Amino acid sequence: MISAFRKMNQWNRESTYGSWLKRIVINNSLSHLRKAGKMPTVDYEEVSYEMEQQPDDTGIDMEQAGMTARKVLEMMSELKENYRQVLTLSLIEGMDNEEICEILGLSNGQCRTMISRAKQSLRNKIEEYEG
Repeated sequence: MISAFRKMNQWNRESTYGSWLKRIVINNSLSHLRKAGKMPTVDYEEVSYEMEQQPDDTGIDMEQAGMTARKVLEMMSELKENYRQVLTLSLIEGMDNEEICEILGLSNGQCRTMISRAKQSLRNKIEEYEG
């Protein structure tokens, strides 16, 4: 919030205040991560209780499908870092390609290609696991 207040004069009012503030938060977070040298990881055990307490509205039993959320997260952690980052932003954070392009400093074409390749890489790992 301090960064936002300091940069208030830079808000051009062409975008909404919420999207402008979101951009500051994202940029500050990425700067912090770059300084730390790595993306933070969360141990499955720390968040599994939250996942188990949420109702399953999809009607899909992950166990019957032969794949647990834990295994998918483990497989994602084995991907190259740029693939892991783009999948996290896209699939977990729910960001659209434009936001991902801005965050990672990619062109729209590069972003689409990277997302596609990251998904294919994850599919390959899932097939190896199932096969």
